[in-house]
Formats: sequence, C-alpha cells, structure tokens
Amino acid sequence: MASLRSWLDACRPKTLVAAAVPVAVGGAVYWNYAISFCDADSLTCDFVFTLGCCLGFALGAQIASNFANDLGDALRGADNVGRIGPRRAVSNGLISASAMRWAIALACALAFLAGTPLGLRQPVLFLAGSLALVLALGYTLGPLPLAYLGLGDIFVVGCFGIQATALTVFALHARTANGSHVPWSPALLAGLGLGLLADNILLANNARDKETDTLAGKRTTVVRFGYAFAKNLHAFNILVGLGCLTLVFGWVVGLLLPLGLWQHWLFRKAQTPHEFMPFLARSALLLLLVGLVCVTATCLGWATSSNIFGR
Repeated sequence: MASLRSWLDACRPKTLVAAAVPVAVGGAVYWNYAISFCDADSLTCDFVFTLGCCLGFALGAQIASNFANDLGDALRGADNVGRIGPRRAVSNGLISASAMRWAIALACALAFLAGTPLGLRQPVLFLAGSLALVLALGYTLGPLPLAYLGLGDIFVVGCFGIQATALTVFALHARTANGSHVPWSPALLAGLGLGLLADNILLANNARDKETDTLAGKRTTVVRFGYAFAKNLHAFNILVGLGCLTLVFGWVVGLLLPLGLWQHWLFRKAQTPHEFMPFLARSALLLLLVGLVCVTATCLGWATSSNIFGR
C-alpha cells in the first residue's frame, strides 16, 4: 500500500501555488474594481464563501492534473530511470497505476463538489469547470496529450492563468450580484500575467527533463526549440507577466522585478538538468510573492490609486 508521503509527493505541493494564486488575485481584482467600499462589510460572507469554493475547485483540478501527469508520463515512458528530479510515484512503483486512476477520479470529484454551489447559481460555471477538468486530464492522458504536442505552455497560460482568474471574478459577480458589471479587462490582464509567471514553473520542469523527454517523444517547447528559446521565453514571461500585473495593481508589483531578473540571470546560466532543478521552486516562489503583493496592495488601498481601468 502506498505511503502517505508518496501521495503527498504525487500532489506536487510546489505547483499548487499556480492554483491558489489566481483565485486570490481574482478576488483582489473583483474587490478592487467591482465592490464599493460602502458595500464591503455586507458582502464579506458571500465573498469569502465564493473564494473558498473557487480555491477548492482550483486545488482539486491541479491535483488531478498532477496525478494524471504522473500516470501519463509513466505509461508513455517519460519518467524513466535516467530522469533527474523528484521520484515519480507510478513509474517508481510507489503507487500503482490502478490506485492512481482512482485518485484522479477522487480529485476530480472533490473539485466538482467544491464548485457545485457556484454552478447551481450560474450554470455556465459548470461548463467552464468541466472543460478545465477535461483539459487538466488531457495534459498527459488521452489520444492527444497536450504536453506531448508542445501545447503545455499554452495550456498553463490559458487555464491556470487567464481562465482561473477571470472565472473567479465572474463567480464572485454571480454570487454577490454587487457590481453593475464584470471587470473583464483587469481580470483578463491579471490572468495573463499570472499565467505567464506560472508557465515558468513548467518551463523549469521541461528544461530539467529535456533529455529524457526527447527520448520519450515528449515534444515540449524546450525539446522543440532548445535551451536558448526556453531562456528567452523565461525572460519574456517575467517581464510581460509583471508588466500586466503592474497595470492592474499599480507600482508595488514592480518591486518584485529585481527578484525576477535575478532568477532569470541564474536560469540563463544553467546548462545541465541538475542546474535547472532549483528553478521550479524559485518560479513558484515568485508567483506566490506576486499574489501576496497584489492582495496586500488591494487591502491597503494602493492598487486603486494607480490603475488604468477605473472603478
């Protein structure tokens, strides 16, 4: 029987930042652009409840995707003995393929359960949530796995950035019925910024696994275009990602630019799988700090004084 540690490792805790931050930032966008200060106290309960449902769904979807990735890569031979990095559960016999399939189903069920109160209020969220789960599972499973077709980066930016942030804002609007409009422009721009920063988590993972992915036929962007392209994309994601969020939340986000540039300088120097290993955690840390800064700026009222969208 698989140990608790094996299951916790299979959840890939560092990647869960990519699920939690868009929900938190989506809440900050809605609070900043759609809730008037006079209504804030009366909406607190609905606001927190909705964010909790969104967070539960996002974490469930992320864990389901991680489990599916573990299973899919094991079945396709991508996680072989030559791979550098954390041990994968199925390929190393720590968790059976059958048990992992049940775990994927359970994670999807829990995500669906968390999102049900929101879907009952606005049925379109059921459709959006179902699509998100299908894409999460289709990342490495199914006849056309996105990761093996070089579409992983687009998936991360679209689903764990733009979709997660914008749908959180839409769910808050549907639940609280407070704002006269959904602040789509800042929601989509913030989601794009978060998605680009989250993509650096995937980019670090794929740079580390380039050699074994090549042998397994996993055509990631790093495999297709090489390390030089990956390093340029890493810089683009940091600069444009932080830029998008600065437009939404103001100058305070720019305080993280030196950290981002330092991370990129180290990433550009890396050459071997071992040297690329630390960057998954570093990219997750930058994303987490961005989320904390955006939420803090909103709570302190700094974001409202330096945006271009108005209220």
